Amino acid sequence: MDEQGRLYFPPEKNGRIQPKSYLDEVIEGKPAPDLWTDMMALQAQAEEREGFPTQKPEALVDRILRASSKPGDVVLDCFIGSGTTAAVAQKLGRRWIACDINKGAIQTTSKRLQTIIREQIEHAAEPQQTELRGVEAAEKPPAPAQLSFAVYRVNDYDLAIQHLEAVNLACEHLGVERTRTDRYFDGTLGKRLVKIVPFNHPLTVLDLEELRREIEARPAEDRGVVLVCLGKEPAADAWVAEWNQMRRGKEAVNRIEVIELRTDPKYGKFFKHVPVRARVKVRRERNSIAVEVQDFISPSIIERLAQQAGLLKPKIDDWRAMVDCVLIDADDDGKVFNITLTDVPERKSDLVEGRYEIPADKVGLTIAVKIIDMLGEEVLTTHKA
Repeated sequence: MDEQGRLYFPPEKNGRIQPKSYLDEVIEGKPAPDLWTDMMALQAQAEEREGFPTQKPEALVDRILRASSKPGDVVLDCFIGSGTTAAVAQKLGRRWIACDINKGAIQTTSKRLQTIIREQIEHAAEPQQTELRGVEAAEKPPAPAQLSFAVYRVNDYDLAIQHLEAVNLACEHLGVERTRTDRYFDGTLGKRLVKIVPFNHPLTVLDLEELRREIEARPAEDRGVVLVCLGKEPAADAWVAEWNQMRRGKEAVNRIEVIELRTDPKYGKFFKHVPVRARVKVRRERNSIAVEVQDFISPSIIERLAQQAGLLKPKIDDWRAMVDCVLIDADDDGKVFNITLTDVPERKSDLVEGRYEIPADKVGLTIAVKIIDMLGEEVLTTHKA
């Protein structure tokens, strides 16, 4: 057994010699426990902390992804928050899809990922130590599955729109007369009561049950109700239909009408999204290519500022105040945006530079410039080098 390397000799003279067993010889492994007591909570001073209230430690997500996926697999996080899942997936060579209803979460995640990808690109450009014969190589981290990502706007929900702001917008759009003394209803539309469902979620059965309890608490109230929402669950239509089934005729009390602001043809489209725009100039200067962002405008930011300013017209002296970051792909192939240069201000008070120089030998036929505003919306422009 000793010649076969099957014995373990303890360092103490009075210790007991033990037989060795190897992992590949074990037929059945030990199931992983479902209680992990060796995982530290995210500390207030941790470098990875992003200031997000429900942020998880990277070590926890790292263990989950290693146990449940392989490099190249796709990881989906439907509530990305501060971006921990996508950040760990990027480091572990997994592909990923991240979603969130909150633009602040999208912005935090994007900046976090841009930093990780920039570090991965810089590391890949460094000289790598070759493996030596007879020396066991250290385990290398998986190669990144991708070195770029894109942000897609798939709906109009926006937690940055506070409920009071949403109520004001909806009332103005529909001609609702505000009622500030009612603790539940937001106003009246003709003779009917109006309730505006918070825009951070679609109309659900829970909202309708809450309305039922409110009406039952007001036995003398016989007016109809108008519910204003931004999207609705299919089950909500069935609930309203059943409610109105028992309330037919002109004299029916508490009949409910639902106005879905995005699709109701009677009231028109509530949200009109205008994409961001930019003017970028690219020119050759001796041994380098100069990229200059000459102007940028984000209609969403302008509109948001106008709503907050009231009668005063908002004024932005420097377009850079609307920009979160600038990314440049110096050799764009029209398929994948590979970051060559990134400008992400370190502090909130800092602004992007707006003008950049790239060595001519690092530039291909086409340069792509991606500019992302403070709300997470982006614009991509391409230029011949």
